[in-house]
Order: sequence, then structure tokens, then C-alpha cells
Amino acid sequence: MTRICSKGFVMASFPYRDRDRMLHILTPDHGLISASARGACSVKSKLRPLANLFSLCNYEFYYHKERFYVDDGEVIEAFLGISESLEHLAAASHAAEVFRDLTRNSPPDSRYFNLWAYTIYEISQSERPVLISRLSTLRLLAEAGYAPHIDSCSVCQRPVSDEADFSFRTSGIICGRRSCESTSEDSLKLSAGTLALLKHTLTAPFSRLFRFSVVDEVEENASQFLDLYLHEKMEKEYTKLDLLEHPFDIDLSELRRDCD
Repeated sequence: MTRICSKGFVMASFPYRDRDRMLHILTPDHGLISASARGACSVKSKLRPLANLFSLCNYEFYYHKERFYVDDGEVIEAFLGISESLEHLAAASHAAEVFRDLTRNSPPDSRYFNLWAYTIYEISQSERPVLISRLSTLRLLAEAGYAPHIDSCSVCQRPVSDEADFSFRTSGIICGRRSCESTSEDSLKLSAGTLALLKHTLTAPFSRLFRFSVVDEVEENASQFLDLYLHEKMEKEYTKLDLLEHPFDIDLSELRRDCD
């Protein structure tokens, strides 16, 4: 049996067996791990606060027979304010699902942990939490090697500073020159403001990643692109944000923060 101490964010928390909870925890040194918190659904359990969704904790694990178990720990930040707003909760849940999917089979990388740290903090504070959530997933894809090509035309390689079509087939923008114009149905027009926002998201240091201002038109255009690009690269439909448009048609079980 090996004992391991690590910081970690709770990316998912769900009932397991009788009163246990199974946690997906994103750590800087061990990547995304699954850990059992025995008895964490009990009101008197010392592990209960360590099993709440989105919480950042100092964990003490023991590793036995290729399984992690939460033995003890302390909460660093619970981000309780996220659950007070449906918009913030949906935004955080959407980003967490994408982070889980991408890091589940990836080698441990502290960049993912650090990016999530900035993301969850910004979502908890921002007046545009859904945009923050979407942009964070683009940066995550870029860190994993799936960045879109938006610095220059993907056909002629010339710089593009104005609006341009983005081709999902080539994962790059196409300028307005007649020889390069895209006639495919998989393209989306991106405004100059949207391109500037995307370039910032792909290149800014994490500490400046969410330091920008946008008008509503840019947010709408960027959001459309970000959802389509995420679906294209992950080959999956993400539905957490649908909760904001159809609040009575969504299963809320995965959005609960605490034990039953």
C-alpha cells in the first residue's frame, strides 16, 4: 500500500455502493484519477466535504491494488457560489466534462491542472461564465495539440486580419481571395473581433487568458464556432449548456454538488 499526498480538483462526484462516493480528481502530478471516498455520503463523514463537485482540496490517498482511496484531506476552496447560479453551474459542469474527457487517457500534465484552476476561478467570478467555459475548452484542445489554424489562410498561407471563413474540414481559416474561397458547406464566417478573441485565447498566458472585453455580437459568433469546433474534435455532443435554454428537459442528477 502506497500513500500519496496531492492537491486536486473534484471534476465529478457520484454515489458508489452504499454510502461511498466515486470521485474523478484532476491532480497536477498524477493527471485525472478515480478515487473512492468511503462513507462520504454520510452526514458525519470527514470525507464528505472532500467529495463536493469542483472543490479544490489537499488530499491524502492510499493506493492499493491499482486503486486510489481518499483517506483524509482538507478543503482549500469549495467554490460554493457556483451552485447559486444556474448559469454558473451549467458553465462549470460543461467545462468539467470536457476536461474529464480529454485528460482521462492523457499522460499527467500540470498544464491541464493549472488551466482548470484559472478556469473554475474565472467561471465563479465572471459575468460571462458560459463564454469563459467555452473558451477554456478551446485552450484545452490547443494544449493537447488540437489548435485551429487561424493565423493565416490555410490554403495560400497569407496573413488574415479581417473576417474570414473557417473550414472545419481543414481546421483553418480561408481568406477571401477568389483562388482560396471555400465553397464547402462546413465553413463558418468569423468576424475580425471573433478572430482576435480566438487568437488571444490560444496564445495568452494562463494568468491573462480571461482578461478581455467583447461585444455581444462577438460572443455570439465565437460561441457558435466554439461549440462546433468542440464537437468536431471530440466527436461528442455536449449538452450541459442546453440546460440554460431548456431547463425542464435536462437530467439534473449530474449537476448536484452534494450527497443525497
